[in-house]
Amino acid sequence: MKEKMGKQQTSAVKLDFAVPTKVGKYQLLDRIGSGTCGIVYRAYDAILSRDVALKVSQVGTLDQQTGRVPGAQKAFITETLSAGRLAHPNIVTVYDAGVDGPLNYIAMEYVEGVSLKKHGRGQTQLPAYRVVNIIASVCDAIDFSHKMGIVHRDIKPANIMVASDASVKLLDFGIAVSTSAEDVSGRQALGTPNYMSPEQVVGKDLGPRSDIYSLGAVMFEMLTGQQLFKAEEVKELFRAVIKDMAPPLRSIRPDLPKELELVVARCLSKNPRQRYASGAEMAAALRDVADKMAPPDLLTPELESWMSLIPQLKFFSGFSARKVARFTSVCNIVRYPAGSTVLSRDTIDNHLYVILEGVASTGDGSGLSAVLGPGDCFGESGFVRGDKSVLDIEVMTDIVALKVHSKTVQALPDADQLGHYQMVSNSIAKRTSNSDELLLDLAL
Repeated sequence: MKEKMGKQQTSAVKLDFAVPTKVGKYQLLDRIGSGTCGIVYRAYDAILSRDVALKVSQVGTLDQQTGRVPGAQKAFITETLSAGRLAHPNIVTVYDAGVDGPLNYIAMEYVEGVSLKKHGRGQTQLPAYRVVNIIASVCDAIDFSHKMGIVHRDIKPANIMVASDASVKLLDFGIAVSTSAEDVSGRQALGTPNYMSPEQVVGKDLGPRSDIYSLGAVMFEMLTGQQLFKAEEVKELFRAVIKDMAPPLRSIRPDLPKELELVVARCLSKNPRQRYASGAEMAAALRDVADKMAPPDLLTPELESWMSLIPQLKFFSGFSARKVARFTSVCNIVRYPAGSTVLSRDTIDNHLYVILEGVASTGDGSGLSAVLGPGDCFGESGFVRGDKSVLDIEVMTDIVALKVHSKTVQALPDADQLGHYQMVSNSIAKRTSNSDELLLDLAL
């Protein structure tokens, strides 16, 4: 079902229909969402022993008078065709598709996490720095889909998932269209009204810059806690999308940097040519802004209390205060008493540890190998490669350390990951050259 306004249709009305407990080879567990084109369940694939997200829709029949295929059936065909072309870490993976009696189904990667809908319209707002990085990841996703010739057309908070491991996934290509000229012109205006571009509202040709606008509208909402335009009727909302200028970001959030306001304004330009030409260009602009944003809102009070010391440690030598703060923001503070063992040989621990205070020793079973002090790290083999530890790490005096899991770092933007792994490499090299000096200092 779609709300109709003359020639325009939107995805404002959700479908609801009876679904059996098993569809295809999938056992349905619980309903997790619904939309214009289908209902989504968490389901179990007994053959591969894994949970999937299963979208089901009713099989449509051709209208003999008009020759039209129902919208839900078009969405099933569109999403199935798109799936084979969209293998990207920021796009949800489609495993399988088929028809079971009166139902179509698409089996997708089950993402444990929440959609940005939870953070929309002022609900539990995310820190601005986190929003910028999430949107940059979605930019990567749409840049890839556009290169594959696909415009999403329904970018909205509900279609952007933030997984429990902090990775970002773009969902639902059910109303996507090809960027070939014959495929995007003369179509009805499908989408979700609050996030549709001006050209999408009036049914003009759509290109990648339409998705750029929609993503800008999502970003505006995530940063301000309010939707870009509001109206009691969809007709009035469309009028605002076409004619009204977006409020300057800093008129609502004066604490945000001017550079971010300019990025949002460019995305929301009424003229598509004035927007970013690609998702990659928008992602680069956002990451440049993020690199200039200090993220104190990401630090817990305990982490904040150590920030006068942390940037001075040799582990962080050569890195900007903001890069140090970003690394610290994904860490936890841990403490170990003297005489305890933090790591043992032949065990796997995917965490990296950076000592803030105290002294520890490394041993390979044949005696003391090295002494580690503030600014040294350990656990590199498990953190970088997932290998077993080849050393015992014994605490000589009470230590305080930063602790971070490899998956947490892998979920960060590539530019941040590179810097963090460079920190690890630098620390290992420095430890090798300074280990004899540290042992001598300890002996004295």
